[in-house]
Amino acid sequence: MMSPLAASVLVVAATSVWSIPAFAAAAQPAKSSFNIPAGQLEQVLVAIAKSVRGIILFDPTLVGSLKSAGVNGSFTVQDALREAMQGTGLEAIANPDGSFGVRRAAVKTTLPTAPEILSAPSVLPEPEPEPSVLPPVVVTNSTETYHGYHDTGFIIRDTRSATRTNTPLADIPQSIQGVTTDLMESQQTQSVVDSLRNVSAVSFARGNGVDQASTLYVRGFVAPIMKNGVADLVSLANVTNGRASGSWSITSLDVPIAAVERVEVLGGADSIIAGGPMEPGGAVNILTKRPQANAIREATLDVGNDGHRRASFDLAGSLSADRRWTYRTVVSATDDKRTFDGYDGARELYLAPSIGYKHDGTSIVTGFSHQISRLPFGGYQSTELTAQGAGADQHTSPWGRPDDHSFAAKTELFYDLEQRLSPNWTFLSKAQYTKLRYDAAGYDSCFQFDIGATSGICSVDLANITSYTRNIENSVRGTFQTGPLHHTLLAGMSYGQTRLGSYNDVSASGSVIVPWPPSDLQLPPVAGPQNLITTDDTFYYTNFFLQDQVTWGRWHVLANVGYEQERNNFSTDTDSNGVEHDTSPPKNAPVYNLGVAYRLNENTALYANTFRSFTPGNTVLDATLNGGPPGVIVAPPTTGRSAEIGIKLDLLNKRMTFSAAVFRATHTNVLQAVGTQTTASTYIDYVLLPSTISRGLELNIAGRLMPGWNLTASYSYIAFQYAKPPGQDPEISQFPRHRANLWTTYDFQSEAWRGWGLGLGLTARSGYTAVPDTGVLGHIAGQTRTDASIYYKSRHWSTTLGIKNLFNRRLYSDFATSTVGVEPTRTLLLTNTFEF
Repeated sequence: MMSPLAASVLVVAATSVWSIPAFAAAAQPAKSSFNIPAGQLEQVLVAIAKSVRGIILFDPTLVGSLKSAGVNGSFTVQDALREAMQGTGLEAIANPDGSFGVRRAAVKTTLPTAPEILSAPSVLPEPEPEPSVLPPVVVTNSTETYHGYHDTGFIIRDTRSATRTNTPLADIPQSIQGVTTDLMESQQTQSVVDSLRNVSAVSFARGNGVDQASTLYVRGFVAPIMKNGVADLVSLANVTNGRASGSWSITSLDVPIAAVERVEVLGGADSIIAGGPMEPGGAVNILTKRPQANAIREATLDVGNDGHRRASFDLAGSLSADRRWTYRTVVSATDDKRTFDGYDGARELYLAPSIGYKHDGTSIVTGFSHQISRLPFGGYQSTELTAQGAGADQHTSPWGRPDDHSFAAKTELFYDLEQRLSPNWTFLSKAQYTKLRYDAAGYDSCFQFDIGATSGICSVDLANITSYTRNIENSVRGTFQTGPLHHTLLAGMSYGQTRLGSYNDVSASGSVIVPWPPSDLQLPPVAGPQNLITTDDTFYYTNFFLQDQVTWGRWHVLANVGYEQERNNFSTDTDSNGVEHDTSPPKNAPVYNLGVAYRLNENTALYANTFRSFTPGNTVLDATLNGGPPGVIVAPPTTGRSAEIGIKLDLLNKRMTFSAAVFRATHTNVLQAVGTQTTASTYIDYVLLPSTISRGLELNIAGRLMPGWNLTASYSYIAFQYAKPPGQDPEISQFPRHRANLWTTYDFQSEAWRGWGLGLGLTARSGYTAVPDTGVLGHIAGQTRTDASIYYKSRHWSTTLGIKNLFNRRLYSDFATSTVGVEPTRTLLLTNTFEF
């Protein structure tokens, strides 16, 4: 059995596996330009090898969890390695074949200090007394040491989200924007929704003021939310056919930021990837941290004004000497004091351990997470929207009791498997099981009847729900040639089920009349539990898909076809004659994706695509449709279509990426009521609306402009137009047309200021119009938010002082109805990270 020190890693640039001589030339005294940020030493060594397209041999256990300050400037290869390994106790050695090795620095003696040349292309172990023979060298690709992504800086280079198989972004004919761990850490991001400020095409409306219950909009349409490629099957409010309030709905947006590795936004009507119904704007995929062999021992503490406190631990490393077995454990805890409006603060605990194995064609990750959270019904601000714009703040004290809150406990188990069946075929399988328990007690929203009125109405939320969700996806991936065409074929199916085990609501009524402003309201009397289901309400879906990625020279084609099916066991209703009907909507629909990318050169790719999505139709009783005969109306599925053309560029020697996209998305056959039922014998009039249309432009740039200077910026223009009902005016879009954001950091380069840096961010949007309950248009003015930070980073700890909303401006949310959310005032946040 070989010792761990004898297990070495070969790091080779993907474009030059066959070209050792290219590296031999780079090993000469000629200098190269390096722009590699600080990070894990192993990652920095990989980046150096890729920069010069050559080979570095090193022992993974020797490198371990060591950190590097990065390499910025013009160096020879050996000087670049020396710069990268400063303070690590390691040194670089040149091999006769032009490669380099890494070993522990030898103790200095009186011998000459000329560079030591090995007699064979291998890596020397730590000096041992009189070794007779060098230990054998095991060559292993560095990708074998981790299961997730290893993003460096603000750029993502590849993804599995759009194709279910790892693919370079330049080869995917689709707009994909990503937020990396480094970007989230530099911004002191507090939630998934907070991270999406970096994506200009995303807007959101907070549910009850908390990020976890937000509704996300991509390109103006409601976006499905996925976690690790598995979509949140359906909000429970839909499962219960509208019987539940949406205040308790918890989606994957509740994943603590300490557990998130990357957040991606996929543009277009991509039902095949979303795994079911969706509107045609796009989808959001949250990728959690996965096991890796490189050791991580990290503790983070956030302290903010208003009594905010959050602590987290991130632990990872090898479980075996051969680095095949790995692990990752993330722990996050939040304990906030009272909110500004007098409610008890939020509390949360999250634990997520996982284990991975990767060797000889087998890769598997399995684990679980358990999360408990207590969220107050206050702590956010909103204002009534008037014809003059936003009015006065509504939240000045608790509407009900200071203890009004929701409680959620969510447990999730999962696995993700890839098993090579032959050199060209691989079996893929993943599954997830989630149990959610939710309880709420209090007043979750209140509205004043009219401006200046002395009374209003408050909604009561007294509910407890238990649900169980199961998802499984199996597929087979194969690679083969047909003449000059190279195929990567994927065929499979996914199945999901959400069962509502219990739903009880003990509210005497859905809302109560209260004096305005409300304060210290007591809960209304209750007659006892009101179970709203008699049997388990269950929602099912299946998704069959066939995908082919075809490469022919510079051409890359992505073709997807799928067939979606949905059903449930609770859609029944009784008409005015007392006859019971099955009101399950039409739920089967074919969907497709087709995209083409063309590489003009190594750094430029053009692409175009057309996608299709669907949303189930509706079955309604005692109604007419488009002026037809009355009775049972079966509306067809709502169809979504999107088309997009764009360009993707690598700039500044691949230190920066730029993308631009022009898109058009439509949503057709939305069912809308245009009349009301006045008596038991009359009918409701419905129409199928023509297309709702979203058209626009997206621009994105990210990367490193020069040594120490990182930047990400995006801009979107979205012209969103609702369909016009017959004889009526179209609805107001309620979205800003222009959105832009910028975040940049600079690490001082002088030796005297080494480790110090500054960050600056701008988030801007144009004004927009919404329609309050009075029916008079209200306008929300354009605005810009400024964030700033100062930080210091050493090898084993860092601290960041950030200020959000630096100038303490009164800012409003990007989406409004009869009310509009007021964004937080100036917020200070101190983040300390320690490695141990």
